[in-house]
Amino acid sequence: MATTLAPTPAVVGTRDLRRFWRRTLAILAPLPIIALALEMLVVPWPVGANLARAIAGAAEAPGRAQASLWLSVFFAVTVLPATMAVLWTARRAAPKLTLAAGVLLLLAFSATLAGNDQVAVIAAERGLDPTRVAVIDDLVQANPWVGGQFLIFLLGQTVGFVLLGLALWRSRVTPGWVALLLGLSGPAHLLMPGGNAGAAASWALTAIGYAAASVALLRTPDADFDLPPGDVAGPSGAGGTRTTWRWLLALAAVPVALFVTAFRFRLPYGDNDAPREIFDKLVAATSFERSAIAIGSLVALTGCAGVLAVAWHTRRRAPLLTTIALCLAVPGYLALFAGGPYGDVLAYVTGTHPEVDRDVAFQLHSGLAASPQTDALGLVFVAGHLIGTVLIGVALWRARMAPTWLAIGLVVSQPIHLTSVLTGVRWLDLIGWGLTTVGFAWAAWRLLHTPNDEFDLPSVRH
Repeated sequence: MATTLAPTPAVVGTRDLRRFWRRTLAILAPLPIIALALEMLVVPWPVGANLARAIAGAAEAPGRAQASLWLSVFFAVTVLPATMAVLWTARRAAPKLTLAAGVLLLLAFSATLAGNDQVAVIAAERGLDPTRVAVIDDLVQANPWVGGQFLIFLLGQTVGFVLLGLALWRSRVTPGWVALLLGLSGPAHLLMPGGNAGAAASWALTAIGYAAASVALLRTPDADFDLPPGDVAGPSGAGGTRTTWRWLLALAAVPVALFVTAFRFRLPYGDNDAPREIFDKLVAATSFERSAIAIGSLVALTGCAGVLAVAWHTRRRAPLLTTIALCLAVPGYLALFAGGPYGDVLAYVTGTHPEVDRDVAFQLHSGLAASPQTDALGLVFVAGHLIGTVLIGVALWRARMAPTWLAIGLVVSQPIHLTSVLTGVRWLDLIGWGLTTVGFAWAAWRLLHTPNDEFDLPSVRH
């Protein structure tokens, strides 16, 4: 078994923020899972109930219904970084198991589910006919891309937690019984009896595992947590799972920015159009919606990889700027897809199925767009990705790793996008998001050429 790398002296004037990251991730790790367990207890209808029962429950207890939606939003925005934190604890002592668990869980929690809880709340608030709403919801849930995302979530979290429990057991970073509980929690999410209480208990098992990983993070020396600030010298040996992680991050870095660049330019409505006009134009643009749903379902699986790819290069040479940028940009980019594809699929089925009541569909679509949860996600997205991308661009410039023009291009890319939104000049967005895409593509290219010993610490197992 290998020992840890000897610490490399930090560059003069460069702050070592590894302790901050360890503690921050340790605090974050169990919170989204606890939020999901609480949601199961708070939601005022049985888990898995049909839509009519959910609408009735939302009408009977609107406060609890809203609380459950807010817990769901918090889970959606935080579960990916929390899961990354848990994976981080086992990655060196059980690299292959952690890699397999990580791929499955990160895909599962990146899947954009078309959940109908918010639809039930909107239908109850607006007094919509449950039968007509159910017709629309059945068509949405029958969409193959919606079903595919649900299957990814179902299989990914079930098998992923089993493998993650094995990884924690093998790595000995948590007590064996905790690793066992975490491994059992994946199947328990599907099989646990007892209704809402049983579902909450199954996620509580997961929360125990995540909390134990938090303790492990707090006990981890900085030298075992990440490479120190400054350049890391040393030969790059056989990479194993580090090579795979490096390639996966590189391949996932570009799709989101490229998707937004293309599809924002092709939007069939104007940014200042009225809600009914937006809905009618989306309903009429069935080809656009079909493409957006299909490609967006795949792109969403890459999460916030683009900004992480840039940060991976800058985190040791400009750690403070990178830290601030990530705290804004990670939730910002995750919020882009956190609301799920329900609105897009709703517009698509309205345009392709004449049996859909168009007025009811509009009420649902406008309700989704105007809900407080959607407003909150929009605020997180706008502020997070705008300011966060600017700061990660500045960090790239300060790190002196990329051509100056490219770093400046990343800095100004999102202000150009904002100008496009405010002025309605759509072609400007090709420049704005296009420059973001170029910046993320450079980060991906450099990752592919980064020695493994500069990417991450080596495994402690041979």
